[in-house]
Amino acid sequence: MKWSQIRELSRMQREGRSIGDIAALKFSYLAGSKHAGNHRLHTLPTPSLEVDLARLRALPEGTVGRALAHQLDRNKLEPLVISDEMKARLADNPLALRYTTTHDLVHVLTGFPTTPAGEIGVFAFMIGQGFGSSRALLWTSAAVYGLLMPLHVAGIVHNVRVGLRMARETPPMLEARLEDLMAVPLAEAREQLGLRPETIAAIAPGHDSWLAKRILAQSPSKAMA
Repeated sequence: MKWSQIRELSRMQREGRSIGDIAALKFSYLAGSKHAGNHRLHTLPTPSLEVDLARLRALPEGTVGRALAHQLDRNKLEPLVISDEMKARLADNPLALRYTTTHDLVHVLTGFPTTPAGEIGVFAFMIGQGFGSSRALLWTSAAVYGLLMPLHVAGIVHNVRVGLRMARETPPMLEARLEDLMAVPLAEAREQLGLRPETIAAIAPGHDSWLAKRILAQSPSKAMA
């Protein structure tokens, strides 16, 4: 990122701007407005995933939405919200809005947990589907994770491979109407999306990290972004 972009993100944080706005803008700077993924999202009625947590909590057990609510509640997180101002600013960069607002839902659908090994697995999956950065950055990120959390190395490396394998097997997930799956049973939704049970079963669950918990205890939403 350019120094001016870093300064803007820092200023937004000091001003108490929406975490969703900061995360979406950061992704747009990192990926660039000409990322190929932008051209693949034109069929969506709106790129942002709007999440009503109360409505998700009221859905039957076993549905996608209820599983998403459980995940957010378990991690003490609120859905990321993008302001109308930021949506207008990123109108030509729908990937930034889609990638940011669907992150937690992708965890639920793919089966990757929210442990460090699970997070890197989701990152690998998105890069493998062409919605992230380069594979060089993926392995660099995995190396950084490993240096910071050496006890997680085995799970991290394993899930990078599983995430890339899952990406090859599955049609582009961010192009799907994920909004329409909230009331659908999770197993049925995974089948609709082409996610293979045997690949999901191969995911390394990993374990919680003291370092990650230390960061999350200070500011869950900020750490996630």
